[in-house]
Amino acid sequence: MRRRLLLVAATLSIHFSLTYAIGAADMPVKAPMAPPVAPPAYDWSGPYLGANFGGSWSNGTTNIAGTAWDPGATAFVGGFELGYNWQFGHFLTGIEGDFDGAVFGRNFQSSGFSLFSCPQCRPNTPLTTPLGPVQASAAQHWLSTVAARFGFTSDKWLYYAKLGGGWAGDQASLNFPNGTSWTSSGTVGGWLAGGGIEYAFKPNWTLKLEYDYLGLGNWTAATVPTVSWNRDIQMITMGVNYKFGSGAPTAVAPAHEKYPDTDAGREQLAKDAQNPIADVISVPFQDNVNFNVGPFNRAQNVLNIEPVVPLHLSSDWTVVSRTIVPLTNQPDPVLDSSTYGIGDTSQSLLLTPVNSGIKDFTWAVGPIVTVPTASNLILGTGKVLLGPEAVVFASPGHWTMGAVISNSWSVGGDPLRNSVNLFYTQPFINYNIPKGQGWYLLTDPIITADWNAPTRTRWTVPMGGGVGRVFKVAGQPFNANVTAFYNVVRAGPGSISTPGDWQFRFQVALLFPES
Repeated sequence: MRRRLLLVAATLSIHFSLTYAIGAADMPVKAPMAPPVAPPAYDWSGPYLGANFGGSWSNGTTNIAGTAWDPGATAFVGGFELGYNWQFGHFLTGIEGDFDGAVFGRNFQSSGFSLFSCPQCRPNTPLTTPLGPVQASAAQHWLSTVAARFGFTSDKWLYYAKLGGGWAGDQASLNFPNGTSWTSSGTVGGWLAGGGIEYAFKPNWTLKLEYDYLGLGNWTAATVPTVSWNRDIQMITMGVNYKFGSGAPTAVAPAHEKYPDTDAGREQLAKDAQNPIADVISVPFQDNVNFNVGPFNRAQNVLNIEPVVPLHLSSDWTVVSRTIVPLTNQPDPVLDSSTYGIGDTSQSLLLTPVNSGIKDFTWAVGPIVTVPTASNLILGTGKVLLGPEAVVFASPGHWTMGAVISNSWSVGGDPLRNSVNLFYTQPFINYNIPKGQGWYLLTDPIITADWNAPTRTRWTVPMGGGVGRVFKVAGQPFNANVTAFYNVVRAGPGSISTPGDWQFRFQVALLFPES
């Protein structure tokens, strides 16, 4: 009996086992989960064409009729570039050439003159030589370089070095007391070394920031007496390139509009437009009119072009590029006239978290560099400035508030110009009117302090405010505002600032949300 029970149990066991096996075989087998596929990295290979601008400065030695002269100067440079990249994995090699116009130049001036932190801003003071007083000038009108690029890529980021050569068009002039004048021009070449960073902010568009050193050989002008010139050139330039052929796959259109045409959508657009470090590409045009400037109470006009581009470093961090290019109409400090041209250009690279961990609050910190791009001596400091910059931003309820704070010191540039130590802050408060169709109230005074000026004349502190609105035209978002300020404290003699009594400011910004 026991053997029969065991046999039945064994038979049932085999039966159920076979039944389970057959049933399991008929059941669909769930495939293992595939790992997520990373989006393809940006492809840097191919030709590109672009434009660049920036500032350059030179430390040179010149010998005129046996008399040494240092015509060190700063200049605005700007032009075009053409190149080709070959990418191999994360490594890149390429070739790039550019041609830039320049406004290098300096007449010899008396070393005893000082005005607007610009000793020797007045031309036509003769240089004392064994031949008598000589009016001397030296200039470079263009620069051109050809160099190989070697870089390392990290998706949309490129870090590269350059090595090659360059040329400059030089000119020298001498004017003697008897009316005789001599002018000579020529081209001199040398070696180039530099490097920079580049970021692809769109499939076909990239931004770059670059430093170059151009060591030029000796040039002897065919004047009588001869003028020998040995000079180096350092340049910091910013550029934008168009890449022929997309470097990234076509972006998928978002399922929902980021800023719908509703009260909530308009207010969110306004908050992002008021945030200096928002994840929104913007191009503000800010016009500042300062009244009663200088001894003749003239109006100073400064149009700042201020592109802001977020550069995505990772899923947790973003670098925000903020550039300020001023176009200035500056009253002359001595004559009843004005000079128009480009001023010194500032570039900030601010590191900010994608999520700060604090509700309605974020921050950013990074370096700010000011490049001597001024096209005229009285339009800039003639110095390369470097320092830290920080931004704090909060957006509780219908409010946005915060500040941009920086301090810059001179670290290079024209050796004949005074050193710079400048503090800058712009606190801002905005109130977005509920259901106000994008209207808001604001105050954003620009407060400065020139630490090298006397205590009583170093600060400029304005008070005032205005009104603004965000809106769309044919689907394109804009942010516009108008403000007026009165300088309750203003810098005076001995300061590099040139404020008047009142300031009127009008700004319009084009907004390009990422999605």
